[in-house]
Amino acid sequence: MSTETMTREISLPAILRRSAVLTWFELPRVVLLGLVSLLAAVPLCAALVVAPWWVAALSSIPLCLLMTGLARFAALIWRGEKPSMRDGLRIDVTLGLSIAAIGTGTVQLIMAGGAPRIVGSILAAVVLVVAPYALAYGGVRQRTGFTAFRGALILVAYRPSWALTALALGSIGAFAVAGSVGALAVIVPCILMVFDCALVARLLDTIDKHGSSR
Repeated sequence: MSTETMTREISLPAILRRSAVLTWFELPRVVLLGLVSLLAAVPLCAALVVAPWWVAALSSIPLCLLMTGLARFAALIWRGEKPSMRDGLRIDVTLGLSIAAIGTGTVQLIMAGGAPRIVGSILAAVVLVVAPYALAYGGVRQRTGFTAFRGALILVAYRPSWALTALALGSIGAFAVAGSVGALAVIVPCILMVFDCALVARLLDTIDKHGSSR
């Protein structure tokens, strides 16, 4: 199925269904990449329980970096291509470190209490909405670093309802992974990232068409 045909699917349930089907076709590589990401998450989970905040912050870096590779991997899946493990490990250092740093700063503001907690809560809401789009934008448009954040902010502002839908599905996916005691962690993040890439690809296609028609 061509990219043009896929991006014509305007129903979000249809896009989610297509994302799951395309991910299933690449299951062996998806599971392998998911296992790598799961291993990267183990030090972070342990640090969150028993280690100081700065250890947890450092432990989040490998997972954040791998998420940038997963986004590139997912973008290829949505385009109907055959991604390799090498594609999944093509990380964006700037974007990954930025997400880790912003996430750490947000948590510290929330833990500080008082006025900083309010600022941190607002920042956390913004990050939860924008970060998935930034990852997907980087994968779809092959943009890196802060350019991906800028593109994500534009797309969120262009159609915020889709960004909130992606956030809601991400929350449901997190509960599903927790409920499966981590078993679904090898496939659910990839399905959700393919879905995010699909939304970003369609929004970019819509914006490009509007721009060319003027």
